[in-house]
Amino acid sequence: MIHWSIPVVLLLFSLAFFGQQSWSTLIMTVPTDLVPRAALGRLAGLVGLGGAFGGIAMGQAAGWALDHGFGYTPVLVVAASLHLLAFLVVCVTIPHIRQLDFSRSPLSL
Repeated sequence: MIHWSIPVVLLLFSLAFFGQQSWSTLIMTVPTDLVPRAALGRLAGLVGLGGAFGGIAMGQAAGWALDHGFGYTPVLVVAASLHLLAFLVVCVTIPHIRQLDFSRSPLSL
């Protein structure tokens, strides 16, 4: 088993948190480029709702993994993978960042 010194662990966690907060800051500016100003508050609310539900689900999954003896490794692997998955989803679903056209509703067709 590898034993890490406290300063090395603090450095690694600091880098991880820096990366996560950088991602969070950058990704939260994308909606301002995509939706009209009138819809921005509603979209921010939905993003917050999704984040809250994700936190609940991840907390439950982490508790289950720890109760069943899996430790923190799968929890940290999933947490790290979700950022990469989200980046890929953004790159695939939003190839060009420009304001979306909401003037035509798909229900009115």
